[in-house]
Amino acid sequence: MYEKYMLHHPAEIRARLRQLIDKRCTVMVRAPGQEDVTTAALALGERSFWIDVPRNAELTPRLQSAEKLRFESAIELIGVRFTTGPARLGTYEGLPALEVDLPAKLIHLQRRDYVRREPLSSLDCKLSVPAAAGGDRTITARIADIGGGGLAVLTSDDTALQPAVGDELEHVVLDLPEDGPLTVRLRVQHVAKFDQNGRTVVRAGCAFVQLSAQDQARLVRYVMHLDRLHSIRRRELGA
Repeated sequence: MYEKYMLHHPAEIRARLRQLIDKRCTVMVRAPGQEDVTTAALALGERSFWIDVPRNAELTPRLQSAEKLRFESAIELIGVRFTTGPARLGTYEGLPALEVDLPAKLIHLQRRDYVRREPLSSLDCKLSVPAAAGGDRTITARIADIGGGGLAVLTSDDTALQPAVGDELEHVVLDLPEDGPLTVRLRVQHVAKFDQNGRTVVRAGCAFVQLSAQDQARLVRYVMHLDRLHSIRRRELGA
């Protein structure tokens, strides 16, 4: 699915890595079976790429011993993802740093190209809405689909949430499977109402607002995971 977004030419790959450095983008690094490491891009060599060492010194040996490392970041809402081999500990400008080989390919996925996927199991979010007695109360809404650029929610209470186009929903908590809660800000892009089993259900299509590179990397990773699950299901149905 993401092949059309894949860069293979070394010059194009180097250009994207150079942007990560120039814009001081946060970079997420993951070794198989290990927790995510947050770091920063430092420099681009002839055949290698330098990143800062983790603040937690215990994580550095894990990046050195991992057979494969996955990198995820975002450049002005453009998702970047690539894979390398293990890191090598060295120094950059006199300070400890990690060096990895340049990737052979890199995914460069613009926000407008993000594919939305329907979760294969229940995925909810929590929103704050005005309470009748004053103040706010929390309701749960089901997520109908989700992508790197936004999501659509279906209200579980047909009177609690009355969104309008242009509204911004603050402190929306997504409970991503195997990745824990993620708090985001949404802007309502379109609204539709329909009847379902005698109830009026509101569907609000929303865009993410001011996502950090770290949060966007988590969302892109989750959407790619959904892609794999959908591909497996299609193969099983076609068998």
